[in-house]
Amino acid sequence: DFWNTSWPDHELRSSAWNVSYEIRADHASNIPTQPMLSDQAAIITTGIFKNRWRTLLSVDDLIYDLVTKFFDNNTYIFFTSDHGFHTGHLNMIMDKRHTYEFDIKVHLVVAGPGIKPGSSTSGLATNVDLAPTFLAL
Repeated sequence: DFWNTSWPDHELRSSAWNVSYEIRADHASNIPTQPMLSDQAAIITTGIFKNRWRTLLSVDDLIYDLVTKFFDNNTYIFFTSDHGFHTGHLNMIMDKRHTYEFDIKVHLVVAGPGIKPGSSTSGLATNVDLAPTFLAL
């Protein structure tokens, strides 16, 4: 599998990656019962990360082609996704069923007329807000 040396070697490994039972003991659901990640599990999470990274790069290429070839200054572009997988976070090899902030927040990126590049908002929106927003444009 091709992997460019400028890309990250592995998934984000924050202080919550493969942590001890003591750190997870007060967490809800199945978090406290997850075993420590073995070397093999770490290899699996890295493989999952790398496959997802390569897929995202193909999406980047597609978006670039669409924007440069088909859209003009009067076009809005909305991009969102699901919240992804943990890949080792709190010892979960691949999961996303919990109510942590990183599970429930999903980015929405918008570009178009009247939207300042690099701007952001902390406003709350849900998927049901998208259709009325599109229609209002």
